[in-house]
Amino acid sequence: MKYLLIPILMSISVFTFADDKSEIDKLAKPVIELFKKGDFSKIASTALAKSSVSDYISKSDMNQTDSQFDSNFKIMGKFYSHDILHEQGIEGTFIARWYILKFQRQPLLLHMEFYKADQSWEVHSIKMVTELDDFIEEQGKFDIGKLGSKPEKES
Repeated sequence: MKYLLIPILMSISVFTFADDKSEIDKLAKPVIELFKKGDFSKIASTALAKSSVSDYISKSDMNQTDSQFDSNFKIMGKFYSHDILHEQGIEGTFIARWYILKFQRQPLLLHMEFYKADQSWEVHSIKMVTELDDFIEEQGKFDIGKLGSKPEKES
C-alpha cells in the first residue's frame, strides 16, 4: 500500500505545480500582450490590476510608474519577442520569473513576482531590469575566478 501511495502523492504535487504554472501564465498574459501590441503605457497598472498590492499604491504613484515603464520601453525601439529566462521560488506560495524581452535596440529583463497568500495567485511586483550586460559580466568574473582556483597540472 505504501508503494502505491508514493506515486499518488508525487502525481498530486506535479498536478498542483502545473496548475500553479497555468495560473501564473494567465496573470502574466495581459502584460505580455501589451508588449506584443507595442502599448507600453499601462504595463504596471495592468500587471497589478487584480492584485491586492494595488490597494496600497496611490493612483498618482501608479501613473508615475506606468509613465516610467512607457518612456523606458519606448526608447528600446521595436519589440520582437519574449521568453521566460528563469523561474524560481517557493512552490505554492511565491514564484519569481525573469522574462527576456527582445527589442530592436537591446534586450531587457522583466522581473515579475507572483504570490499566493491564500486561494489564488496574484502579481506581487513587476520591474524592468536594463542591466542585463551587468549580470553577464558578473557571471563572467565568477567563471574566470573558478578557472583560477583549479590546481596546476604537473609537468
